[in-house]
Amino acid sequence: MDHHRARWATALLWVGAVAGLLAGCAFPGSVPTTVKIGLSAPFEGCHRDVGYEALAAVRLAVRQCNDAGGLDGRYLVEFVALNDFADADEAVVQARKMAVDPDVLGVIGGFSTSAAQASRPEYERLGLVFLAPPFDATAPGSDLLAQPDAEFISAYQELSGGAEPGAVALWAYEAATDLLQAMDRAARAEGAPTRGGVGAALEGN
Repeated sequence: MDHHRARWATALLWVGAVAGLLAGCAFPGSVPTTVKIGLSAPFEGCHRDVGYEALAAVRLAVRQCNDAGGLDGRYLVEFVALNDFADADEAVVQARKMAVDPDVLGVIGGFSTSAAQASRPEYERLGLVFLAPPFDATAPGSDLLAQPDAEFISAYQELSGGAEPGAVALWAYEAATDLLQAMDRAARAEGAPTRGGVGAALEGN
C-alpha cells in the first residue's frame, strides 16, 4: 500500500478549493461563499500513512458535498489539513492554528490516543467542534475494524492513487460526512453557519 501512497505523499497539506472547483457550476453568475473543515493528522514521520489515508477520505466527502450543491445550495466547502505528527503537543498547536481561521467550523483529528486526549480540551476551550476516532489509528491492528463497501472503495481509490481504504479512511469519511451535514443544518437554520450552530446541530443529530 505504501508504494501507492508514495505517489501523492508530497501533495499540499493545505488542501483548498479542489473539490469546490468541481462544483462551481452549481452557482452560475456568482462567486460562492466558502466555509472550511479542518483535518489535523500526521503527514510526516512513522504514522504519515494514517494522515494520508484520512486525507483522501475527507477529500472524498468534501467533493461529494460540493458536487451536490454545497451547504444549503449557498456555500462551498474547502478543507485545511495540518500536520500534527500524531503528537500530543503538536496536536494542541494545530488546534490553535485551526481556531485562528474563522471560516473553519469543525475539525477532524486525534488519530492517536495521546493527540486526541491532549487536543480535545483545547478545541472545547476554543469553541471549535472536534471529532476524533474511537480507536488509536496509530496502533497495530486498527485496520481490522474496517468494513468498507465496494462503492466506497472505488470512490476512495480514485483519490488515493489506488490505495485501498482501511479503518482510518472509513471513519474519517463518516466523520467528515457527519460534520458536513451538521454544517448544512446550521446554514439552513442560521443563514450563515457558525461554530456554535454546527456544534448544536451535531448534538441534535
